[in-house]
This record gives sequence, structure tokens and C-alpha cells, in this order.
Amino acid sequence: MKERILEAAEKVFSEKGFYEAKITKIAEEAGVSVGTIYRFYRSKEELYSEVIRKKLKEMEREVEEAVEGKSPLEALEAYVNTVVDFFSRERDFFEIFMRELGSSFIIDTERFNLSDWYKDYVRKFSGIIERGIAEGTFKELDPEGVFLLISGALANIDYFRLKGFLSIEPEEVKKLVLEVVLSGLLDNER
Repeated sequence: MKERILEAAEKVFSEKGFYEAKITKIAEEAGVSVGTIYRFYRSKEELYSEVIRKKLKEMEREVEEAVEGKSPLEALEAYVNTVVDFFSRERDFFEIFMRELGSSFIIDTERFNLSDWYKDYVRKFSGIIERGIAEGTFKELDPEGVFLLISGALANIDYFRLKGFLSIEPEEVKKLVLEVVLSGLLDNER
């Protein structure tokens, strides 16, 4: 039942946004009573936070599996491929994610108890860049800055693609981001 509520909440939040979404609509979509939702979640904020946290952890797991045991260059390619595939498959969540990103996601991470997760995620995956620098594959640039640049590029290109403003396929997004990032990141002088 909890899973059904989360799926319904994801759908309603993606369509309406946090402020316009109503618990009654989520209950209707899930086929449960409003009281049932409040039995599992104390507030709309808690439910929203759980939807976001669940999907972010799912994405993180997929990325971890994709980059594990790979060289920094292969891991970076795997990261880009996995994130683009995840956002293409999880469109409702991507809508929520981009809505939050567009409305000060960093600030809202505090409200929805996601700031620790977000900091760990950035630290963990910027490690790919750190390893590449240490091995001499990548130029000496700020690893977290590079990681955030890559993540931001992926999110924005995918957003405009999924909204119909860009006619570019997921494979082209992957290629474009990797080509642009790697042209600035690879240390060809060593």
C-alpha cells in the first residue's frame, strides 16, 4: 500500500508541483483514503520528501553499479549514460527534480531533509574526477565543480529535450555532454 501511495504521489507532484498538489488527489490516485496516507506520512512535506529521497537513492544505486570498478574515463561515461537513461525512464520524477532545481533545490534540500544526501552524492561521484586527476587522465580542476557542471548540463539538456524544446535523442545527449566535458577535462599534455 505504501508503494502505491508513493507512486500516486510521484504522479500528482509531477503534474501539480508541491504547493498545488493535494493529499485528496493523491489518495484518489492511489485508491486509498486520506486517513490511510496520514497513517504512513505525517504531512505532505514528509510524503514529498519520501518520493524524492526514494528516487534519488534508486538513481544513486544505479550509478554506483554502473561506475564500479571502472577507470575514471569509463566511470565518467557510465555516469553520464546512467543518469540520462534514468531521467528518460523516470519522467515523473524528473519533472519533480527539475521543478525543485528551478526553485532553489539547494535551499529546499534543507526543508526536505536532503542536504546530507546531496552533499554525499556530490562528494562520492566527484571522486571519479579526483581519481582521474590523480592518475593524470584529467586536468587539475576542482572535482566538485566539474561534477556539478556535468550534472547541471545533463539535467538542463534533458529537461529541454523532454519538454520538446530540443529535438535530440538520449544517445545524442550522452555524446554531446561527454564530448564537451572531455574536451575540457582530458589532459592531453601528459
